[in-house]
Amino acid sequence: MKLFFLLLSALSLIQVNSQNILLSGGNIFEGEPYLVVNPQNEQHLVAAWMGYQFNQKIVIKSVVSLDGGSTWSTPIWQAHQQAGNSSADVSLAYDLNGNLYMAYIDYDNINFVNGAVICRKSTDGGLSWGAAVVARSIASCPNKLCIDRPWIAVDPSTGNVVITSTNANQPTLVQAPYHPYMAISSDGGASFSLQELDAAPFLAGNTITQPMPSPSFANDGTFMALYPSYELTQSILPRIIEISKATNASNYSYQIAFQGLGFGTSNDTLKSAPHLALHPNNSSRGAYFFVTEVFGDPDITYIEKNGSTWDAPSRINNDPQGNGVIQDLMWADYDSDGDLAVCWRDRRNGSPGTYSSASEIFCRIQSNQAWGAEFSISPLVAHDSVLLENGNDFLNVQFQNNQLYTLWGDVRSGSLKIYLNKYNQNDSTNIVQQIPTSLPFYPNPSMGIFEVPTMYFGQPYALKNQKGKVVLKGTLEHQLDLSPFSAGTYFLSVGPQEFKLLKN
Repeated sequence: MKLFFLLLSALSLIQVNSQNILLSGGNIFEGEPYLVVNPQNEQHLVAAWMGYQFNQKIVIKSVVSLDGGSTWSTPIWQAHQQAGNSSADVSLAYDLNGNLYMAYIDYDNINFVNGAVICRKSTDGGLSWGAAVVARSIASCPNKLCIDRPWIAVDPSTGNVVITSTNANQPTLVQAPYHPYMAISSDGGASFSLQELDAAPFLAGNTITQPMPSPSFANDGTFMALYPSYELTQSILPRIIEISKATNASNYSYQIAFQGLGFGTSNDTLKSAPHLALHPNNSSRGAYFFVTEVFGDPDITYIEKNGSTWDAPSRINNDPQGNGVIQDLMWADYDSDGDLAVCWRDRRNGSPGTYSSASEIFCRIQSNQAWGAEFSISPLVAHDSVLLENGNDFLNVQFQNNQLYTLWGDVRSGSLKIYLNKYNQNDSTNIVQQIPTSLPFYPNPSMGIFEVPTMYFGQPYALKNQKGKVVLKGTLEHQLDLSPFSAGTYFLSVGPQEFKLLKN
């Protein structure tokens, strides 16, 4: 679901170009991607996103790479909890035992009569997923729709799973007061206890309708999340609140990370949700990134914690200040050595002053607490109206062993699809190659007609029956017709790949 993150707009008065790897292959829509790197094997990557599936509303899809992103498995997708539901906002996290967790929304996106934050667990690194567990239902928070933007984080020291969420952007259905929410599992994702993150005198208040929390864990088990707050009985100014808890602490601690005007943007078309990155080996160091117009136009800005307090906001993008260029769609991550990377969508080489501008993905790396030069990791891609719609609200960054992985959706192919970039911090090169997306032929099973993904148009194929006999061969077009054949299992070979097709 789209989350408009506006913190009191009235108050806020309130190049290294590269190839990119296409991960998705949907003919309709693929967006809102998330990436995770296995902490036990940096060559093991898992990507997930929301995408089109034949005869379904939007579903959550995922793929696995065991060679650092050079090749990927065939996408698999998660069934809805109820017919007619849609899914969004997927996130992923590993525990130190190699278990992988997925969180996402599955909900009635028309009438909101049902919906939940779903958690699934994979014990084989994302190749398959366990049963859906309801981490939080809309029934748990009447008149709140408290299931939007379910970010997941796992405590490295205990394996506890935390999923935060916020109220949906449905003002006629959601009533004040508004809260940031958290669901916690201490049994490996089998069950969850629920709580609200805010507490007096650090309540989110009645004004900010979506006080979205952004959570993170350090390796020592310290938990931290930040959320926005505006409540006149607490402060006449908007605030960003830090909530934290050490592994052995019995209670959460609160402090003000930022207080004042200038947080957020009055432009509600921007994808401006904030993100917290916490240093894995130093829980007293973190960075919180957000969009602000305080420097003259929408910029990527951050506040940084070094010790017990947070610094004043600083601008990340390095284009001329106040030039009208819009930046948005940011994400950040720390490497284990303390370096910090942030990437965002940038329009400086497009049309200033407009969201509907050609854009590219820029990044910047902080090493030894000094920021290096910006660099571009994508071509300049023309704007498409789909970018104004729900489903392109965030990109994702993972930074591990000097390898920066960035995952995002753009429209260079004519529809919204997912691309991966790998940037090597040591030599500033992008070690990538174009990969087969391996999208399944659909619908599968089928009564006979299988739709062919566009990437396979014109490629030779051979169809075999269960005995291994070739029963059909030729060149793929937009459909593959198995209607003349009897019901059963068939194997379709396209180059080095083989797909199992089920004909009813």
